Amino acid sequence: MYGAWPKPSPGASGGMACLELLVVEDGGLSRWLSVWFCVAALCVQVGLHADGVRFHGWHPERREMLISAPRKGIRQLWVVSGPMGKPRQLTFSNRPVYEAMFEPISGKWVLFAAGEPKAGPQLFRVHADSEKPLPILLSDAKRPYSHALWAPNGQQVACLARSPGKEGLGLEIFNPLAPRTARRLESLPGGGWSLEHWAVNSGMMLMREETSDAESFLYLADAGTGTLSVLTPKGQAKVAHAHPRFSPGMDAVYFTSDRESEFQQLCRLDLRRGTSKVLTANLKWNVEAFAVAPSGAQAAVVVNAAGISQLHLLDLKGGKLKPVADVPRGVVCDLHWRGGGELGFSVSAADSAGDVFSLNVDSQKLTRWTRHNPKAHAAPSLGIIRAFDGEIVPLVYWMPDMKRFEGRRPVLVVLPDGPGTQVRPSHLGLLTPLLERHGIAVVSPNLRGASGYGSRHRDLDNGRLRAHQVRDLNVVLNWIRQQPGLNGERVALWGSRAGGSLALLAMAEFNAFIRCGVVKDAIPNWPEHIQNAPEWRRPALRVEFGTEWDAKTRAFLESISPLDAGGENLRAVSPTSPVLLAGASAPVIAKALRQAGKKAETVEAGELAGEAGKFLKQQLLED
Repeated sequence: MYGAWPKPSPGASGGMACLELLVVEDGGLSRWLSVWFCVAALCVQVGLHADGVRFHGWHPERREMLISAPRKGIRQLWVVSGPMGKPRQLTFSNRPVYEAMFEPISGKWVLFAAGEPKAGPQLFRVHADSEKPLPILLSDAKRPYSHALWAPNGQQVACLARSPGKEGLGLEIFNPLAPRTARRLESLPGGGWSLEHWAVNSGMMLMREETSDAESFLYLADAGTGTLSVLTPKGQAKVAHAHPRFSPGMDAVYFTSDRESEFQQLCRLDLRRGTSKVLTANLKWNVEAFAVAPSGAQAAVVVNAAGISQLHLLDLKGGKLKPVADVPRGVVCDLHWRGGGELGFSVSAADSAGDVFSLNVDSQKLTRWTRHNPKAHAAPSLGIIRAFDGEIVPLVYWMPDMKRFEGRRPVLVVLPDGPGTQVRPSHLGLLTPLLERHGIAVVSPNLRGASGYGSRHRDLDNGRLRAHQVRDLNVVLNWIRQQPGLNGERVALWGSRAGGSLALLAMAEFNAFIRCGVVKDAIPNWPEHIQNAPEWRRPALRVEFGTEWDAKTRAFLESISPLDAGGENLRAVSPTSPVLLAGASAPVIAKALRQAGKKAETVEAGELAGEAGKFLKQQLLED
């Protein structure tokens, strides 16, 4: 179960990973929660989107869907009894729902996770058919829970739980109708663990351990004893594995891996022979999600092709891959099969932050189940420019209606939240009014280090190579100045977390070209950030940023940090343009900026969307 989108596994936006310091913004991409969640499908980009509809699975006996959608800004659970039917609401809480699933035998109960401000995500069950559904707390409300799986027989639930003040996780199992039966099966070192799949008619589960973007391992877990058996042993080269799923016959495990490619490929591990086979060797993009049909004859496969999802059906016997036509252009996720050859999934597209569809695989008929806040919006465009060293810098950009808005238009450049994220051509969400009401173009670059373009491209920003991101951004600014419809003298930057720190660095580097910046939760000082991270998280951070105890590396990390190690002083060069700051680091950065005679405003994180709109209009549209 998950509550946000952390740094995705390499090329695997539907993958799972635990991050300790992810900050949830609005259900979109944001990074590094302070509590435990699982990575979900990457259905939105850059953490700026309004929530859409998410698909959580089929009722086991009826053609009904379990979905979640926002109501008054809070994500709630609903049941939809047919295509375009009126949803029936199951939850009415002020706690946002993160993930949910029907009890797998009768569908009488729904298990879900919802956020608690102090304890972190907690587990609940609610009666799916009640006229007045009342959620029942299953966890202890004292510690965060995550990655819940319902046993295929419906009698047990497995989850991961963290004890307060302790490193590592515990694998726990309990009867959802008698939650006090919970018992800890295994203590897991570190933190990058996730529960992935529970085998039908078996006491075996699949687990995943992520140690960094480039390396992760798959395990078999005995649901009776908690004993772990490694499926993908550590080798000389680092390999990332994701999405392990048992075959319906329990004779194989399907998963994605970059062992034999720069990209995540769909693979099959024969459990009897111990041999592995690549099933999508001809695909030159990441397999980011898949689901094996109950018959075991075919699988739905989602390929991330330059940010656009392509849905295919794969014949698991013959190996033929067939594209599915007429799927809306955007990001596809949340794949779930039901009997009779029907596949359900979510799509985030230009005209919707998220809606749910189903596909009859025999007739190839596509059926829409929901239409969330329908409205025609500007479709994003894709482009590729070349960096100073010839590397690609893919762009996703939204242009205003040039018939409505005269002259060259100002530009908001939205930076990636951090290493390993990817900007996708999806719904613009909270930034839509800037584009459509005020004619401000939005440009989002995938700087080096972005996922989705191969492991080599992902690693181009590791260590001291991170400075090249600023040079990439310079190329983006030059591209903006060359576009006939864009005003290169009215450019603003927007960044969160690592993107916020990069925005401040770029504003200092390109003072003459940047009008203003909007920064949320910027990292004030990179060496301190690494040192203060949980112990299990530090090795992955050191792969990404370098070892902070090395003198030269530390000096470099200090040079790209907004503040010095004491958090009091700005680095030598700082922005001269106005900055709007939000999040935990906003007060200390704003104080340092003001002491240096710079213009800085702060707002509460919950007010950022509205205040940022006013700020950007003032800075970009007014003389």
